[in-house]
Amino acid sequence: MMAACCSVSEMSGVTQKQYAWPEGLKLQRWIERSVSVVTFPDIDDFHPQLIDAVMAREDDRTFAKSYPGHIGSSKIFHLDRWGDAAASLIDARARGLFCRATGSEEAVVDLSWASVYRRGDYSLPHSHVRAAASVVYFLDSGVGDDGEDPGGRFSFADPRMEVCCRQQAHCMTTPCGPLAEAGTMIVFPGQLVHFVDLYRGSRPRITLSWNVNRRALPGEPPY
Repeated sequence: MMAACCSVSEMSGVTQKQYAWPEGLKLQRWIERSVSVVTFPDIDDFHPQLIDAVMAREDDRTFAKSYPGHIGSSKIFHLDRWGDAAASLIDARARGLFCRATGSEEAVVDLSWASVYRRGDYSLPHSHVRAAASVVYFLDSGVGDDGEDPGGRFSFADPRMEVCCRQQAHCMTTPCGPLAEAGTMIVFPGQLVHFVDLYRGSRPRITLSWNVNRRALPGEPPY
């Protein structure tokens, strides 16, 4: 059962915080217990607006920055500053997932961004600096040609994760990750090594990310 809720366009301030998390929705622990997963059931209510908000800001130099294909074609930073109700809603849910997964009463975002992948883009294995935990939201997984798998799969490749070391302990042999569909949000320790494989789809693949801590860190994050 969902909590009573107004439309996304009406949500702001205290009202948004009150209705940000669907009633009764529980997170699940993945095989690797430090990774938690939740899939929101109400994506039809806000995904179109959120996708439009991302794409509308891709050429806005106030927020957007282009990168080489190996780390995604473009990133649009600071979701909380967009002034968009759908972006504010998903930002509140990311903070809420951090609190639910870690038991923290506070969730301070060090940096947030949308990543837009186009055909040929991918992300090399990396960790997130200045992050007790990282949150990733799968907004649009894209589409392949003629029903083919478009790629762009998010995976972990970390020798500290038993699930990635199926042949020998502490020897990474098997990249893997939670099954992520549109509306899925995951949270994991920011130090875990992860990547996105080659995207081959014809529609932009879009994810949202947050680096989150229990308290604010000094200085500014690099990006």
